[in-house]
Order: sequence, then C-alpha cells, then structure tokens
Amino acid sequence: MSLRTILPADLSPIEANALLCGGVAPRPIALASTVSREGIRNLSPFSFFNAFGSNPPTVAFAPNRRGRDGTVKHTYLNAVATGEFVIAAVSHAMLHPMNVASAEWPDGVDEFPKCGLTPLPAQFVKPALVEESPFQMECRLQQVVELGTGPGSGLMLLGEVLAFHVREDCFVEGILHPDALDLIGRNGGAFYTRASGAAVFQVPKPAGKPLGYDALPEALRTSRILTANDLGQLANSPGLPDLAAMVRRPGDPEGAEGLERALQAALARNDSGEAWRLAGLRIQIP
Repeated sequence: MSLRTILPADLSPIEANALLCGGVAPRPIALASTVSREGIRNLSPFSFFNAFGSNPPTVAFAPNRRGRDGTVKHTYLNAVATGEFVIAAVSHAMLHPMNVASAEWPDGVDEFPKCGLTPLPAQFVKPALVEESPFQMECRLQQVVELGTGPGSGLMLLGEVLAFHVREDCFVEGILHPDALDLIGRNGGAFYTRASGAAVFQVPKPAGKPLGYDALPEALRTSRILTANDLGQLANSPGLPDLAAMVRRPGDPEGAEGLERALQAALARNDSGEAWRLAGLRIQIP
C-alpha cells in the first residue's frame, strides 16, 4: 500500500492541525480549570495533553494560539497570570457538558454554569475542581514553552501536580480501572474514543528477554495467514520450545493452512502452549 507524503510547508496551520489531530489519536482530554486575576472562573478542554514525569509528578497541556488569527486563549492568559490550574479528566458521562465548555465564550464568562458542570473548592490552588470528574489534579505552573509565534503555534504549559483527586470507586485491586474511569479520548474531526468496555484489553509486557521475531521459524514468518500481531505474540515468548517434539492429536488439521488457522485461533484465546504445539506441527510439513 502506498504512502502519501505531505509537507507541512504546503499546509495552512488549520490543515496541519487536522492531520495531527487525526493521526496522533486518540488523545487524552484535559478539562482545564483556571481563574483570572479578578477571580473569574474559566473551564475549557484541550487534547494536546499528557503526563511527562512522576518525580515530581508533571503534566503538560497546550492551549495553543488560535489557527485563524494567532490570538491566545483565556486559559493560557489565566494560567500564566496566576501560575495555577486544575486538570480534570473527562469521563463519558461528561462528554456533552465538556463539548459545551469548548465553545468560544466571551471574555469574562464562567463556563461552569454554561456547561452544567459543578465547581468544587480545591485544596492548594484557586481554580475549581470539577465535581463530576473521576480523576483530577491541582497543578502549579512550572514552565511555559512557546513553540512559535504565528497562528496555530504551540503554547505548552508544564505543571507540577500538587494533589491528585480520584473517585474512590475507580480503584480496583489498588489500580485505576479503565471501566470505572470510563474516560473519553479525542480523535480527528468530530470523532472521539471511549476507553472502557470492549475497547480495553490487556497485553503482557515482555518478561526478561523475549524470543524475538527473527528467531521464529521461517515457515511461520513467511505465512500468508498469520498476521504481524500473531507473530508478535509468538516473538514475545521467553524461548523457542522443541518444535520437532510436538505431537499430533485427534482432530488436528492436516494441511499447513489449517494448522496456521488453528494456531491463530489459539493465540486469539491466549493459549500459547497450544499455539506452539500447532507451530511445531506446521514446521514439520515440508
């Protein structure tokens, strides 16, 4: 399949932003709560956001210059003026209120009553917490990184987390469970992702030094049936078993294609032992 090459120099800032938002996705959403020097609350979502360290806990988000005219946003002005902000994660139950908060409300408008979300006093900063959010952070502004001066250019705010606030039922066996958080992520255009339920799955990290793709038998690596993910699961194994010693069982497929499809099905149900047994039978076929 061919790749289309697109040069940033050939794009407007708005076109470049559309490509970034569509391809760098899904992105977590920072519902940023700030206050002006006069004490007026502001609430607005930003999906150029992530965590960048744990000692000290550090997050960053980017209320960038507007793509149409290069002007800066109220969130940026407030955070720089006061040195404080709150980041609230956005759950699926907050989707449409968050969307209302994203509108360009005039200067001086408090978005909390506009979008129906509930402000709560924070413990260490003046910006309000968001009662409906299952996970949020009080932050002190540490650094402003300007990534340009024209329309659409980045204005990244790095903040040290002073306090986490987490809804108690989101902890399952000591960790935050995605089904309980039920967060949403931002894609391109009007698309979003819901990070819970069937969309969430687990992949074990490599234990020690894995086998590696290049150590797999050639008959498997050149298969027209096994996918890159199938082969990756085998490559994540701690070592190569004695494939020549694998024995046939009643009901096993006879041909190479049937064995590969059965191997694929074993991998889909995370039965690595059966997958390797079938792999042994497969490589025994000339």
